[in-house]
Amino acid sequence: MIRRAQLESWKWFWGRLVRLRRLLIGCILLALLQSMTMPPTAWLIRRILDVAIPSRNVRQMMLLGLCILGCNLASAGFALGTRFLSLRTTKIAVSKMRHLLLQRCFELPRSVHDTLDRGDLHTLLVQDTQLVDVMSNALISGLMPSTLISILLIALLAVMNLRLLAVLMLIGPLLYLVNYRLKSLVMAWVDRTRGSFAHFSSGVHFVLSKLDLARYQSAERAEIQRQYGRIEQQRVDSERMAWLQSAYGLVQNTIITISGIFILVIGGTQVVSGKMSLGSLLSFYVIFAMLGSNLQQVFGAIPPIITGNQSLCALYVFYSIDAEPPYSGTMQCKYTGSIELRSVSFRYKTQSVLNNISLRLEPGSVTAIMGPNGGGKTTIARLILGQYRPDQGELFADGVSYDQLDIEQLREGIAFTPQDPVLFSGSIWANVSYGMLEADAENVSRACQIALVDDFVCSLPKGYDTEVGEEGGSLSGGQRQKIAIARAVARHPHLLILDELTNHLDQMSAQQMLRNLKAMPDRPTLLIITQDSAIAREAQFRYWLEYGNLTLQDDNRKSKAELFSVGLS
Repeated sequence: MIRRAQLESWKWFWGRLVRLRRLLIGCILLALLQSMTMPPTAWLIRRILDVAIPSRNVRQMMLLGLCILGCNLASAGFALGTRFLSLRTTKIAVSKMRHLLLQRCFELPRSVHDTLDRGDLHTLLVQDTQLVDVMSNALISGLMPSTLISILLIALLAVMNLRLLAVLMLIGPLLYLVNYRLKSLVMAWVDRTRGSFAHFSSGVHFVLSKLDLARYQSAERAEIQRQYGRIEQQRVDSERMAWLQSAYGLVQNTIITISGIFILVIGGTQVVSGKMSLGSLLSFYVIFAMLGSNLQQVFGAIPPIITGNQSLCALYVFYSIDAEPPYSGTMQCKYTGSIELRSVSFRYKTQSVLNNISLRLEPGSVTAIMGPNGGGKTTIARLILGQYRPDQGELFADGVSYDQLDIEQLREGIAFTPQDPVLFSGSIWANVSYGMLEADAENVSRACQIALVDDFVCSLPKGYDTEVGEEGGSLSGGQRQKIAIARAVARHPHLLILDELTNHLDQMSAQQMLRNLKAMPDRPTLLIITQDSAIAREAQFRYWLEYGNLTLQDDNRKSKAELFSVGLS
């Protein structure tokens, strides 16, 4: 199964590279041109030693030296061109792969993301794609051209002195056995080091996102101690991994150096016996040195390729998660704000949340849903957003089934503000205008007035340029909620879902905001999820959700919503 996953991952990655075939062909052609400069170099060296020096022809030696210099400069130029094209190829391929992975994050349904660790996912998308980038560079700019050049150099050595090359080939099996053994060790430690790094990265992500929790619980020391174990494990594993990679390269270099000594000794005996000229020996040695340099690049590329292979496999496993989106329709419509849930049932794993409920939201209407915590109120909102698919029943937008609709296009007409506002590090203006390709200043200002953001921004020294801090940490809960609602209003949604307005807002502010929303010329359909009966009374239709059952409230008698609100107070 593991080998099959690795094979499939390489097919997937190769699909990115094949689309850059022109750049790949350019790399191969430049590598071939680079190799073509080496036979003339060998011939020129032998010519200097066997002809120019014995004849004491200084002029010829200078000309031959200039030709050797020209060959080396040409070789360096071709190598630089190969490097440039290979970098361009790998960077484009990895960039496209990252784009696909990011797109896949949005394609995966909410139910899948509910099961994923965000710290591990962050490590996967950042660290592992970087390792694949390094692997790709080692493969295309190191392994491929160096292997091609090495094959041509071996052929040249065979033409120059087949017996001497045959002696060198005896070292080949030793090189293979050492390489095979060390490669197995490196692969084992790569997998272990990758796991410990992911564990460490996930821990750091947890600490940074839960600093306040640790402080509230006075758990700083306990958390530091817990993360220290992860840090130490990552240190030990990465240290062993770096040592193995160094040992791997050192052993390969030693074997190549020993091979060079063999050439000098055996070739020297042939020179002494008159079977070989000094120029032939030196030119053979120079070509072997070039071969050794290319072999070092080949062997040096293997550790990052092994490391990247593990990461590539993990990325492909994530990309190929077998999870169909809740809806796959393609029909686009001009949404006006009507939503209908018809006989909908839904459960999380084994827990039933909604039982055969029906709800209809008319364009421009105001509807409130009340009920105890955990009763499924937010689940209704997520069903309307198309993040989940009901186990039974069906949803309709403007009378068209969700199964037929392009859900992404439908969501452009729906805005949702969760009870815990989502802000990011940046200015108030950046948070309100988030998601707008071209933010209209007048439109954003109007949304801020409706959502009462102006009430507190005017008192800030930097106004809308005020930085909100990570997750809006420099603002109060009410201020964060106002910004989140302004962001939703600025999109001109046809349906606006407000989850627990009074979770951070006082009742007076919440009521004023609702009056502002209902006074809008292009008033959206409003769905209010609340536990405050005073807020619910702002709605035309009021529902009570409990034990998975949704019931329309009777205004002629004291409703469960009012009793529930009294109980909370």
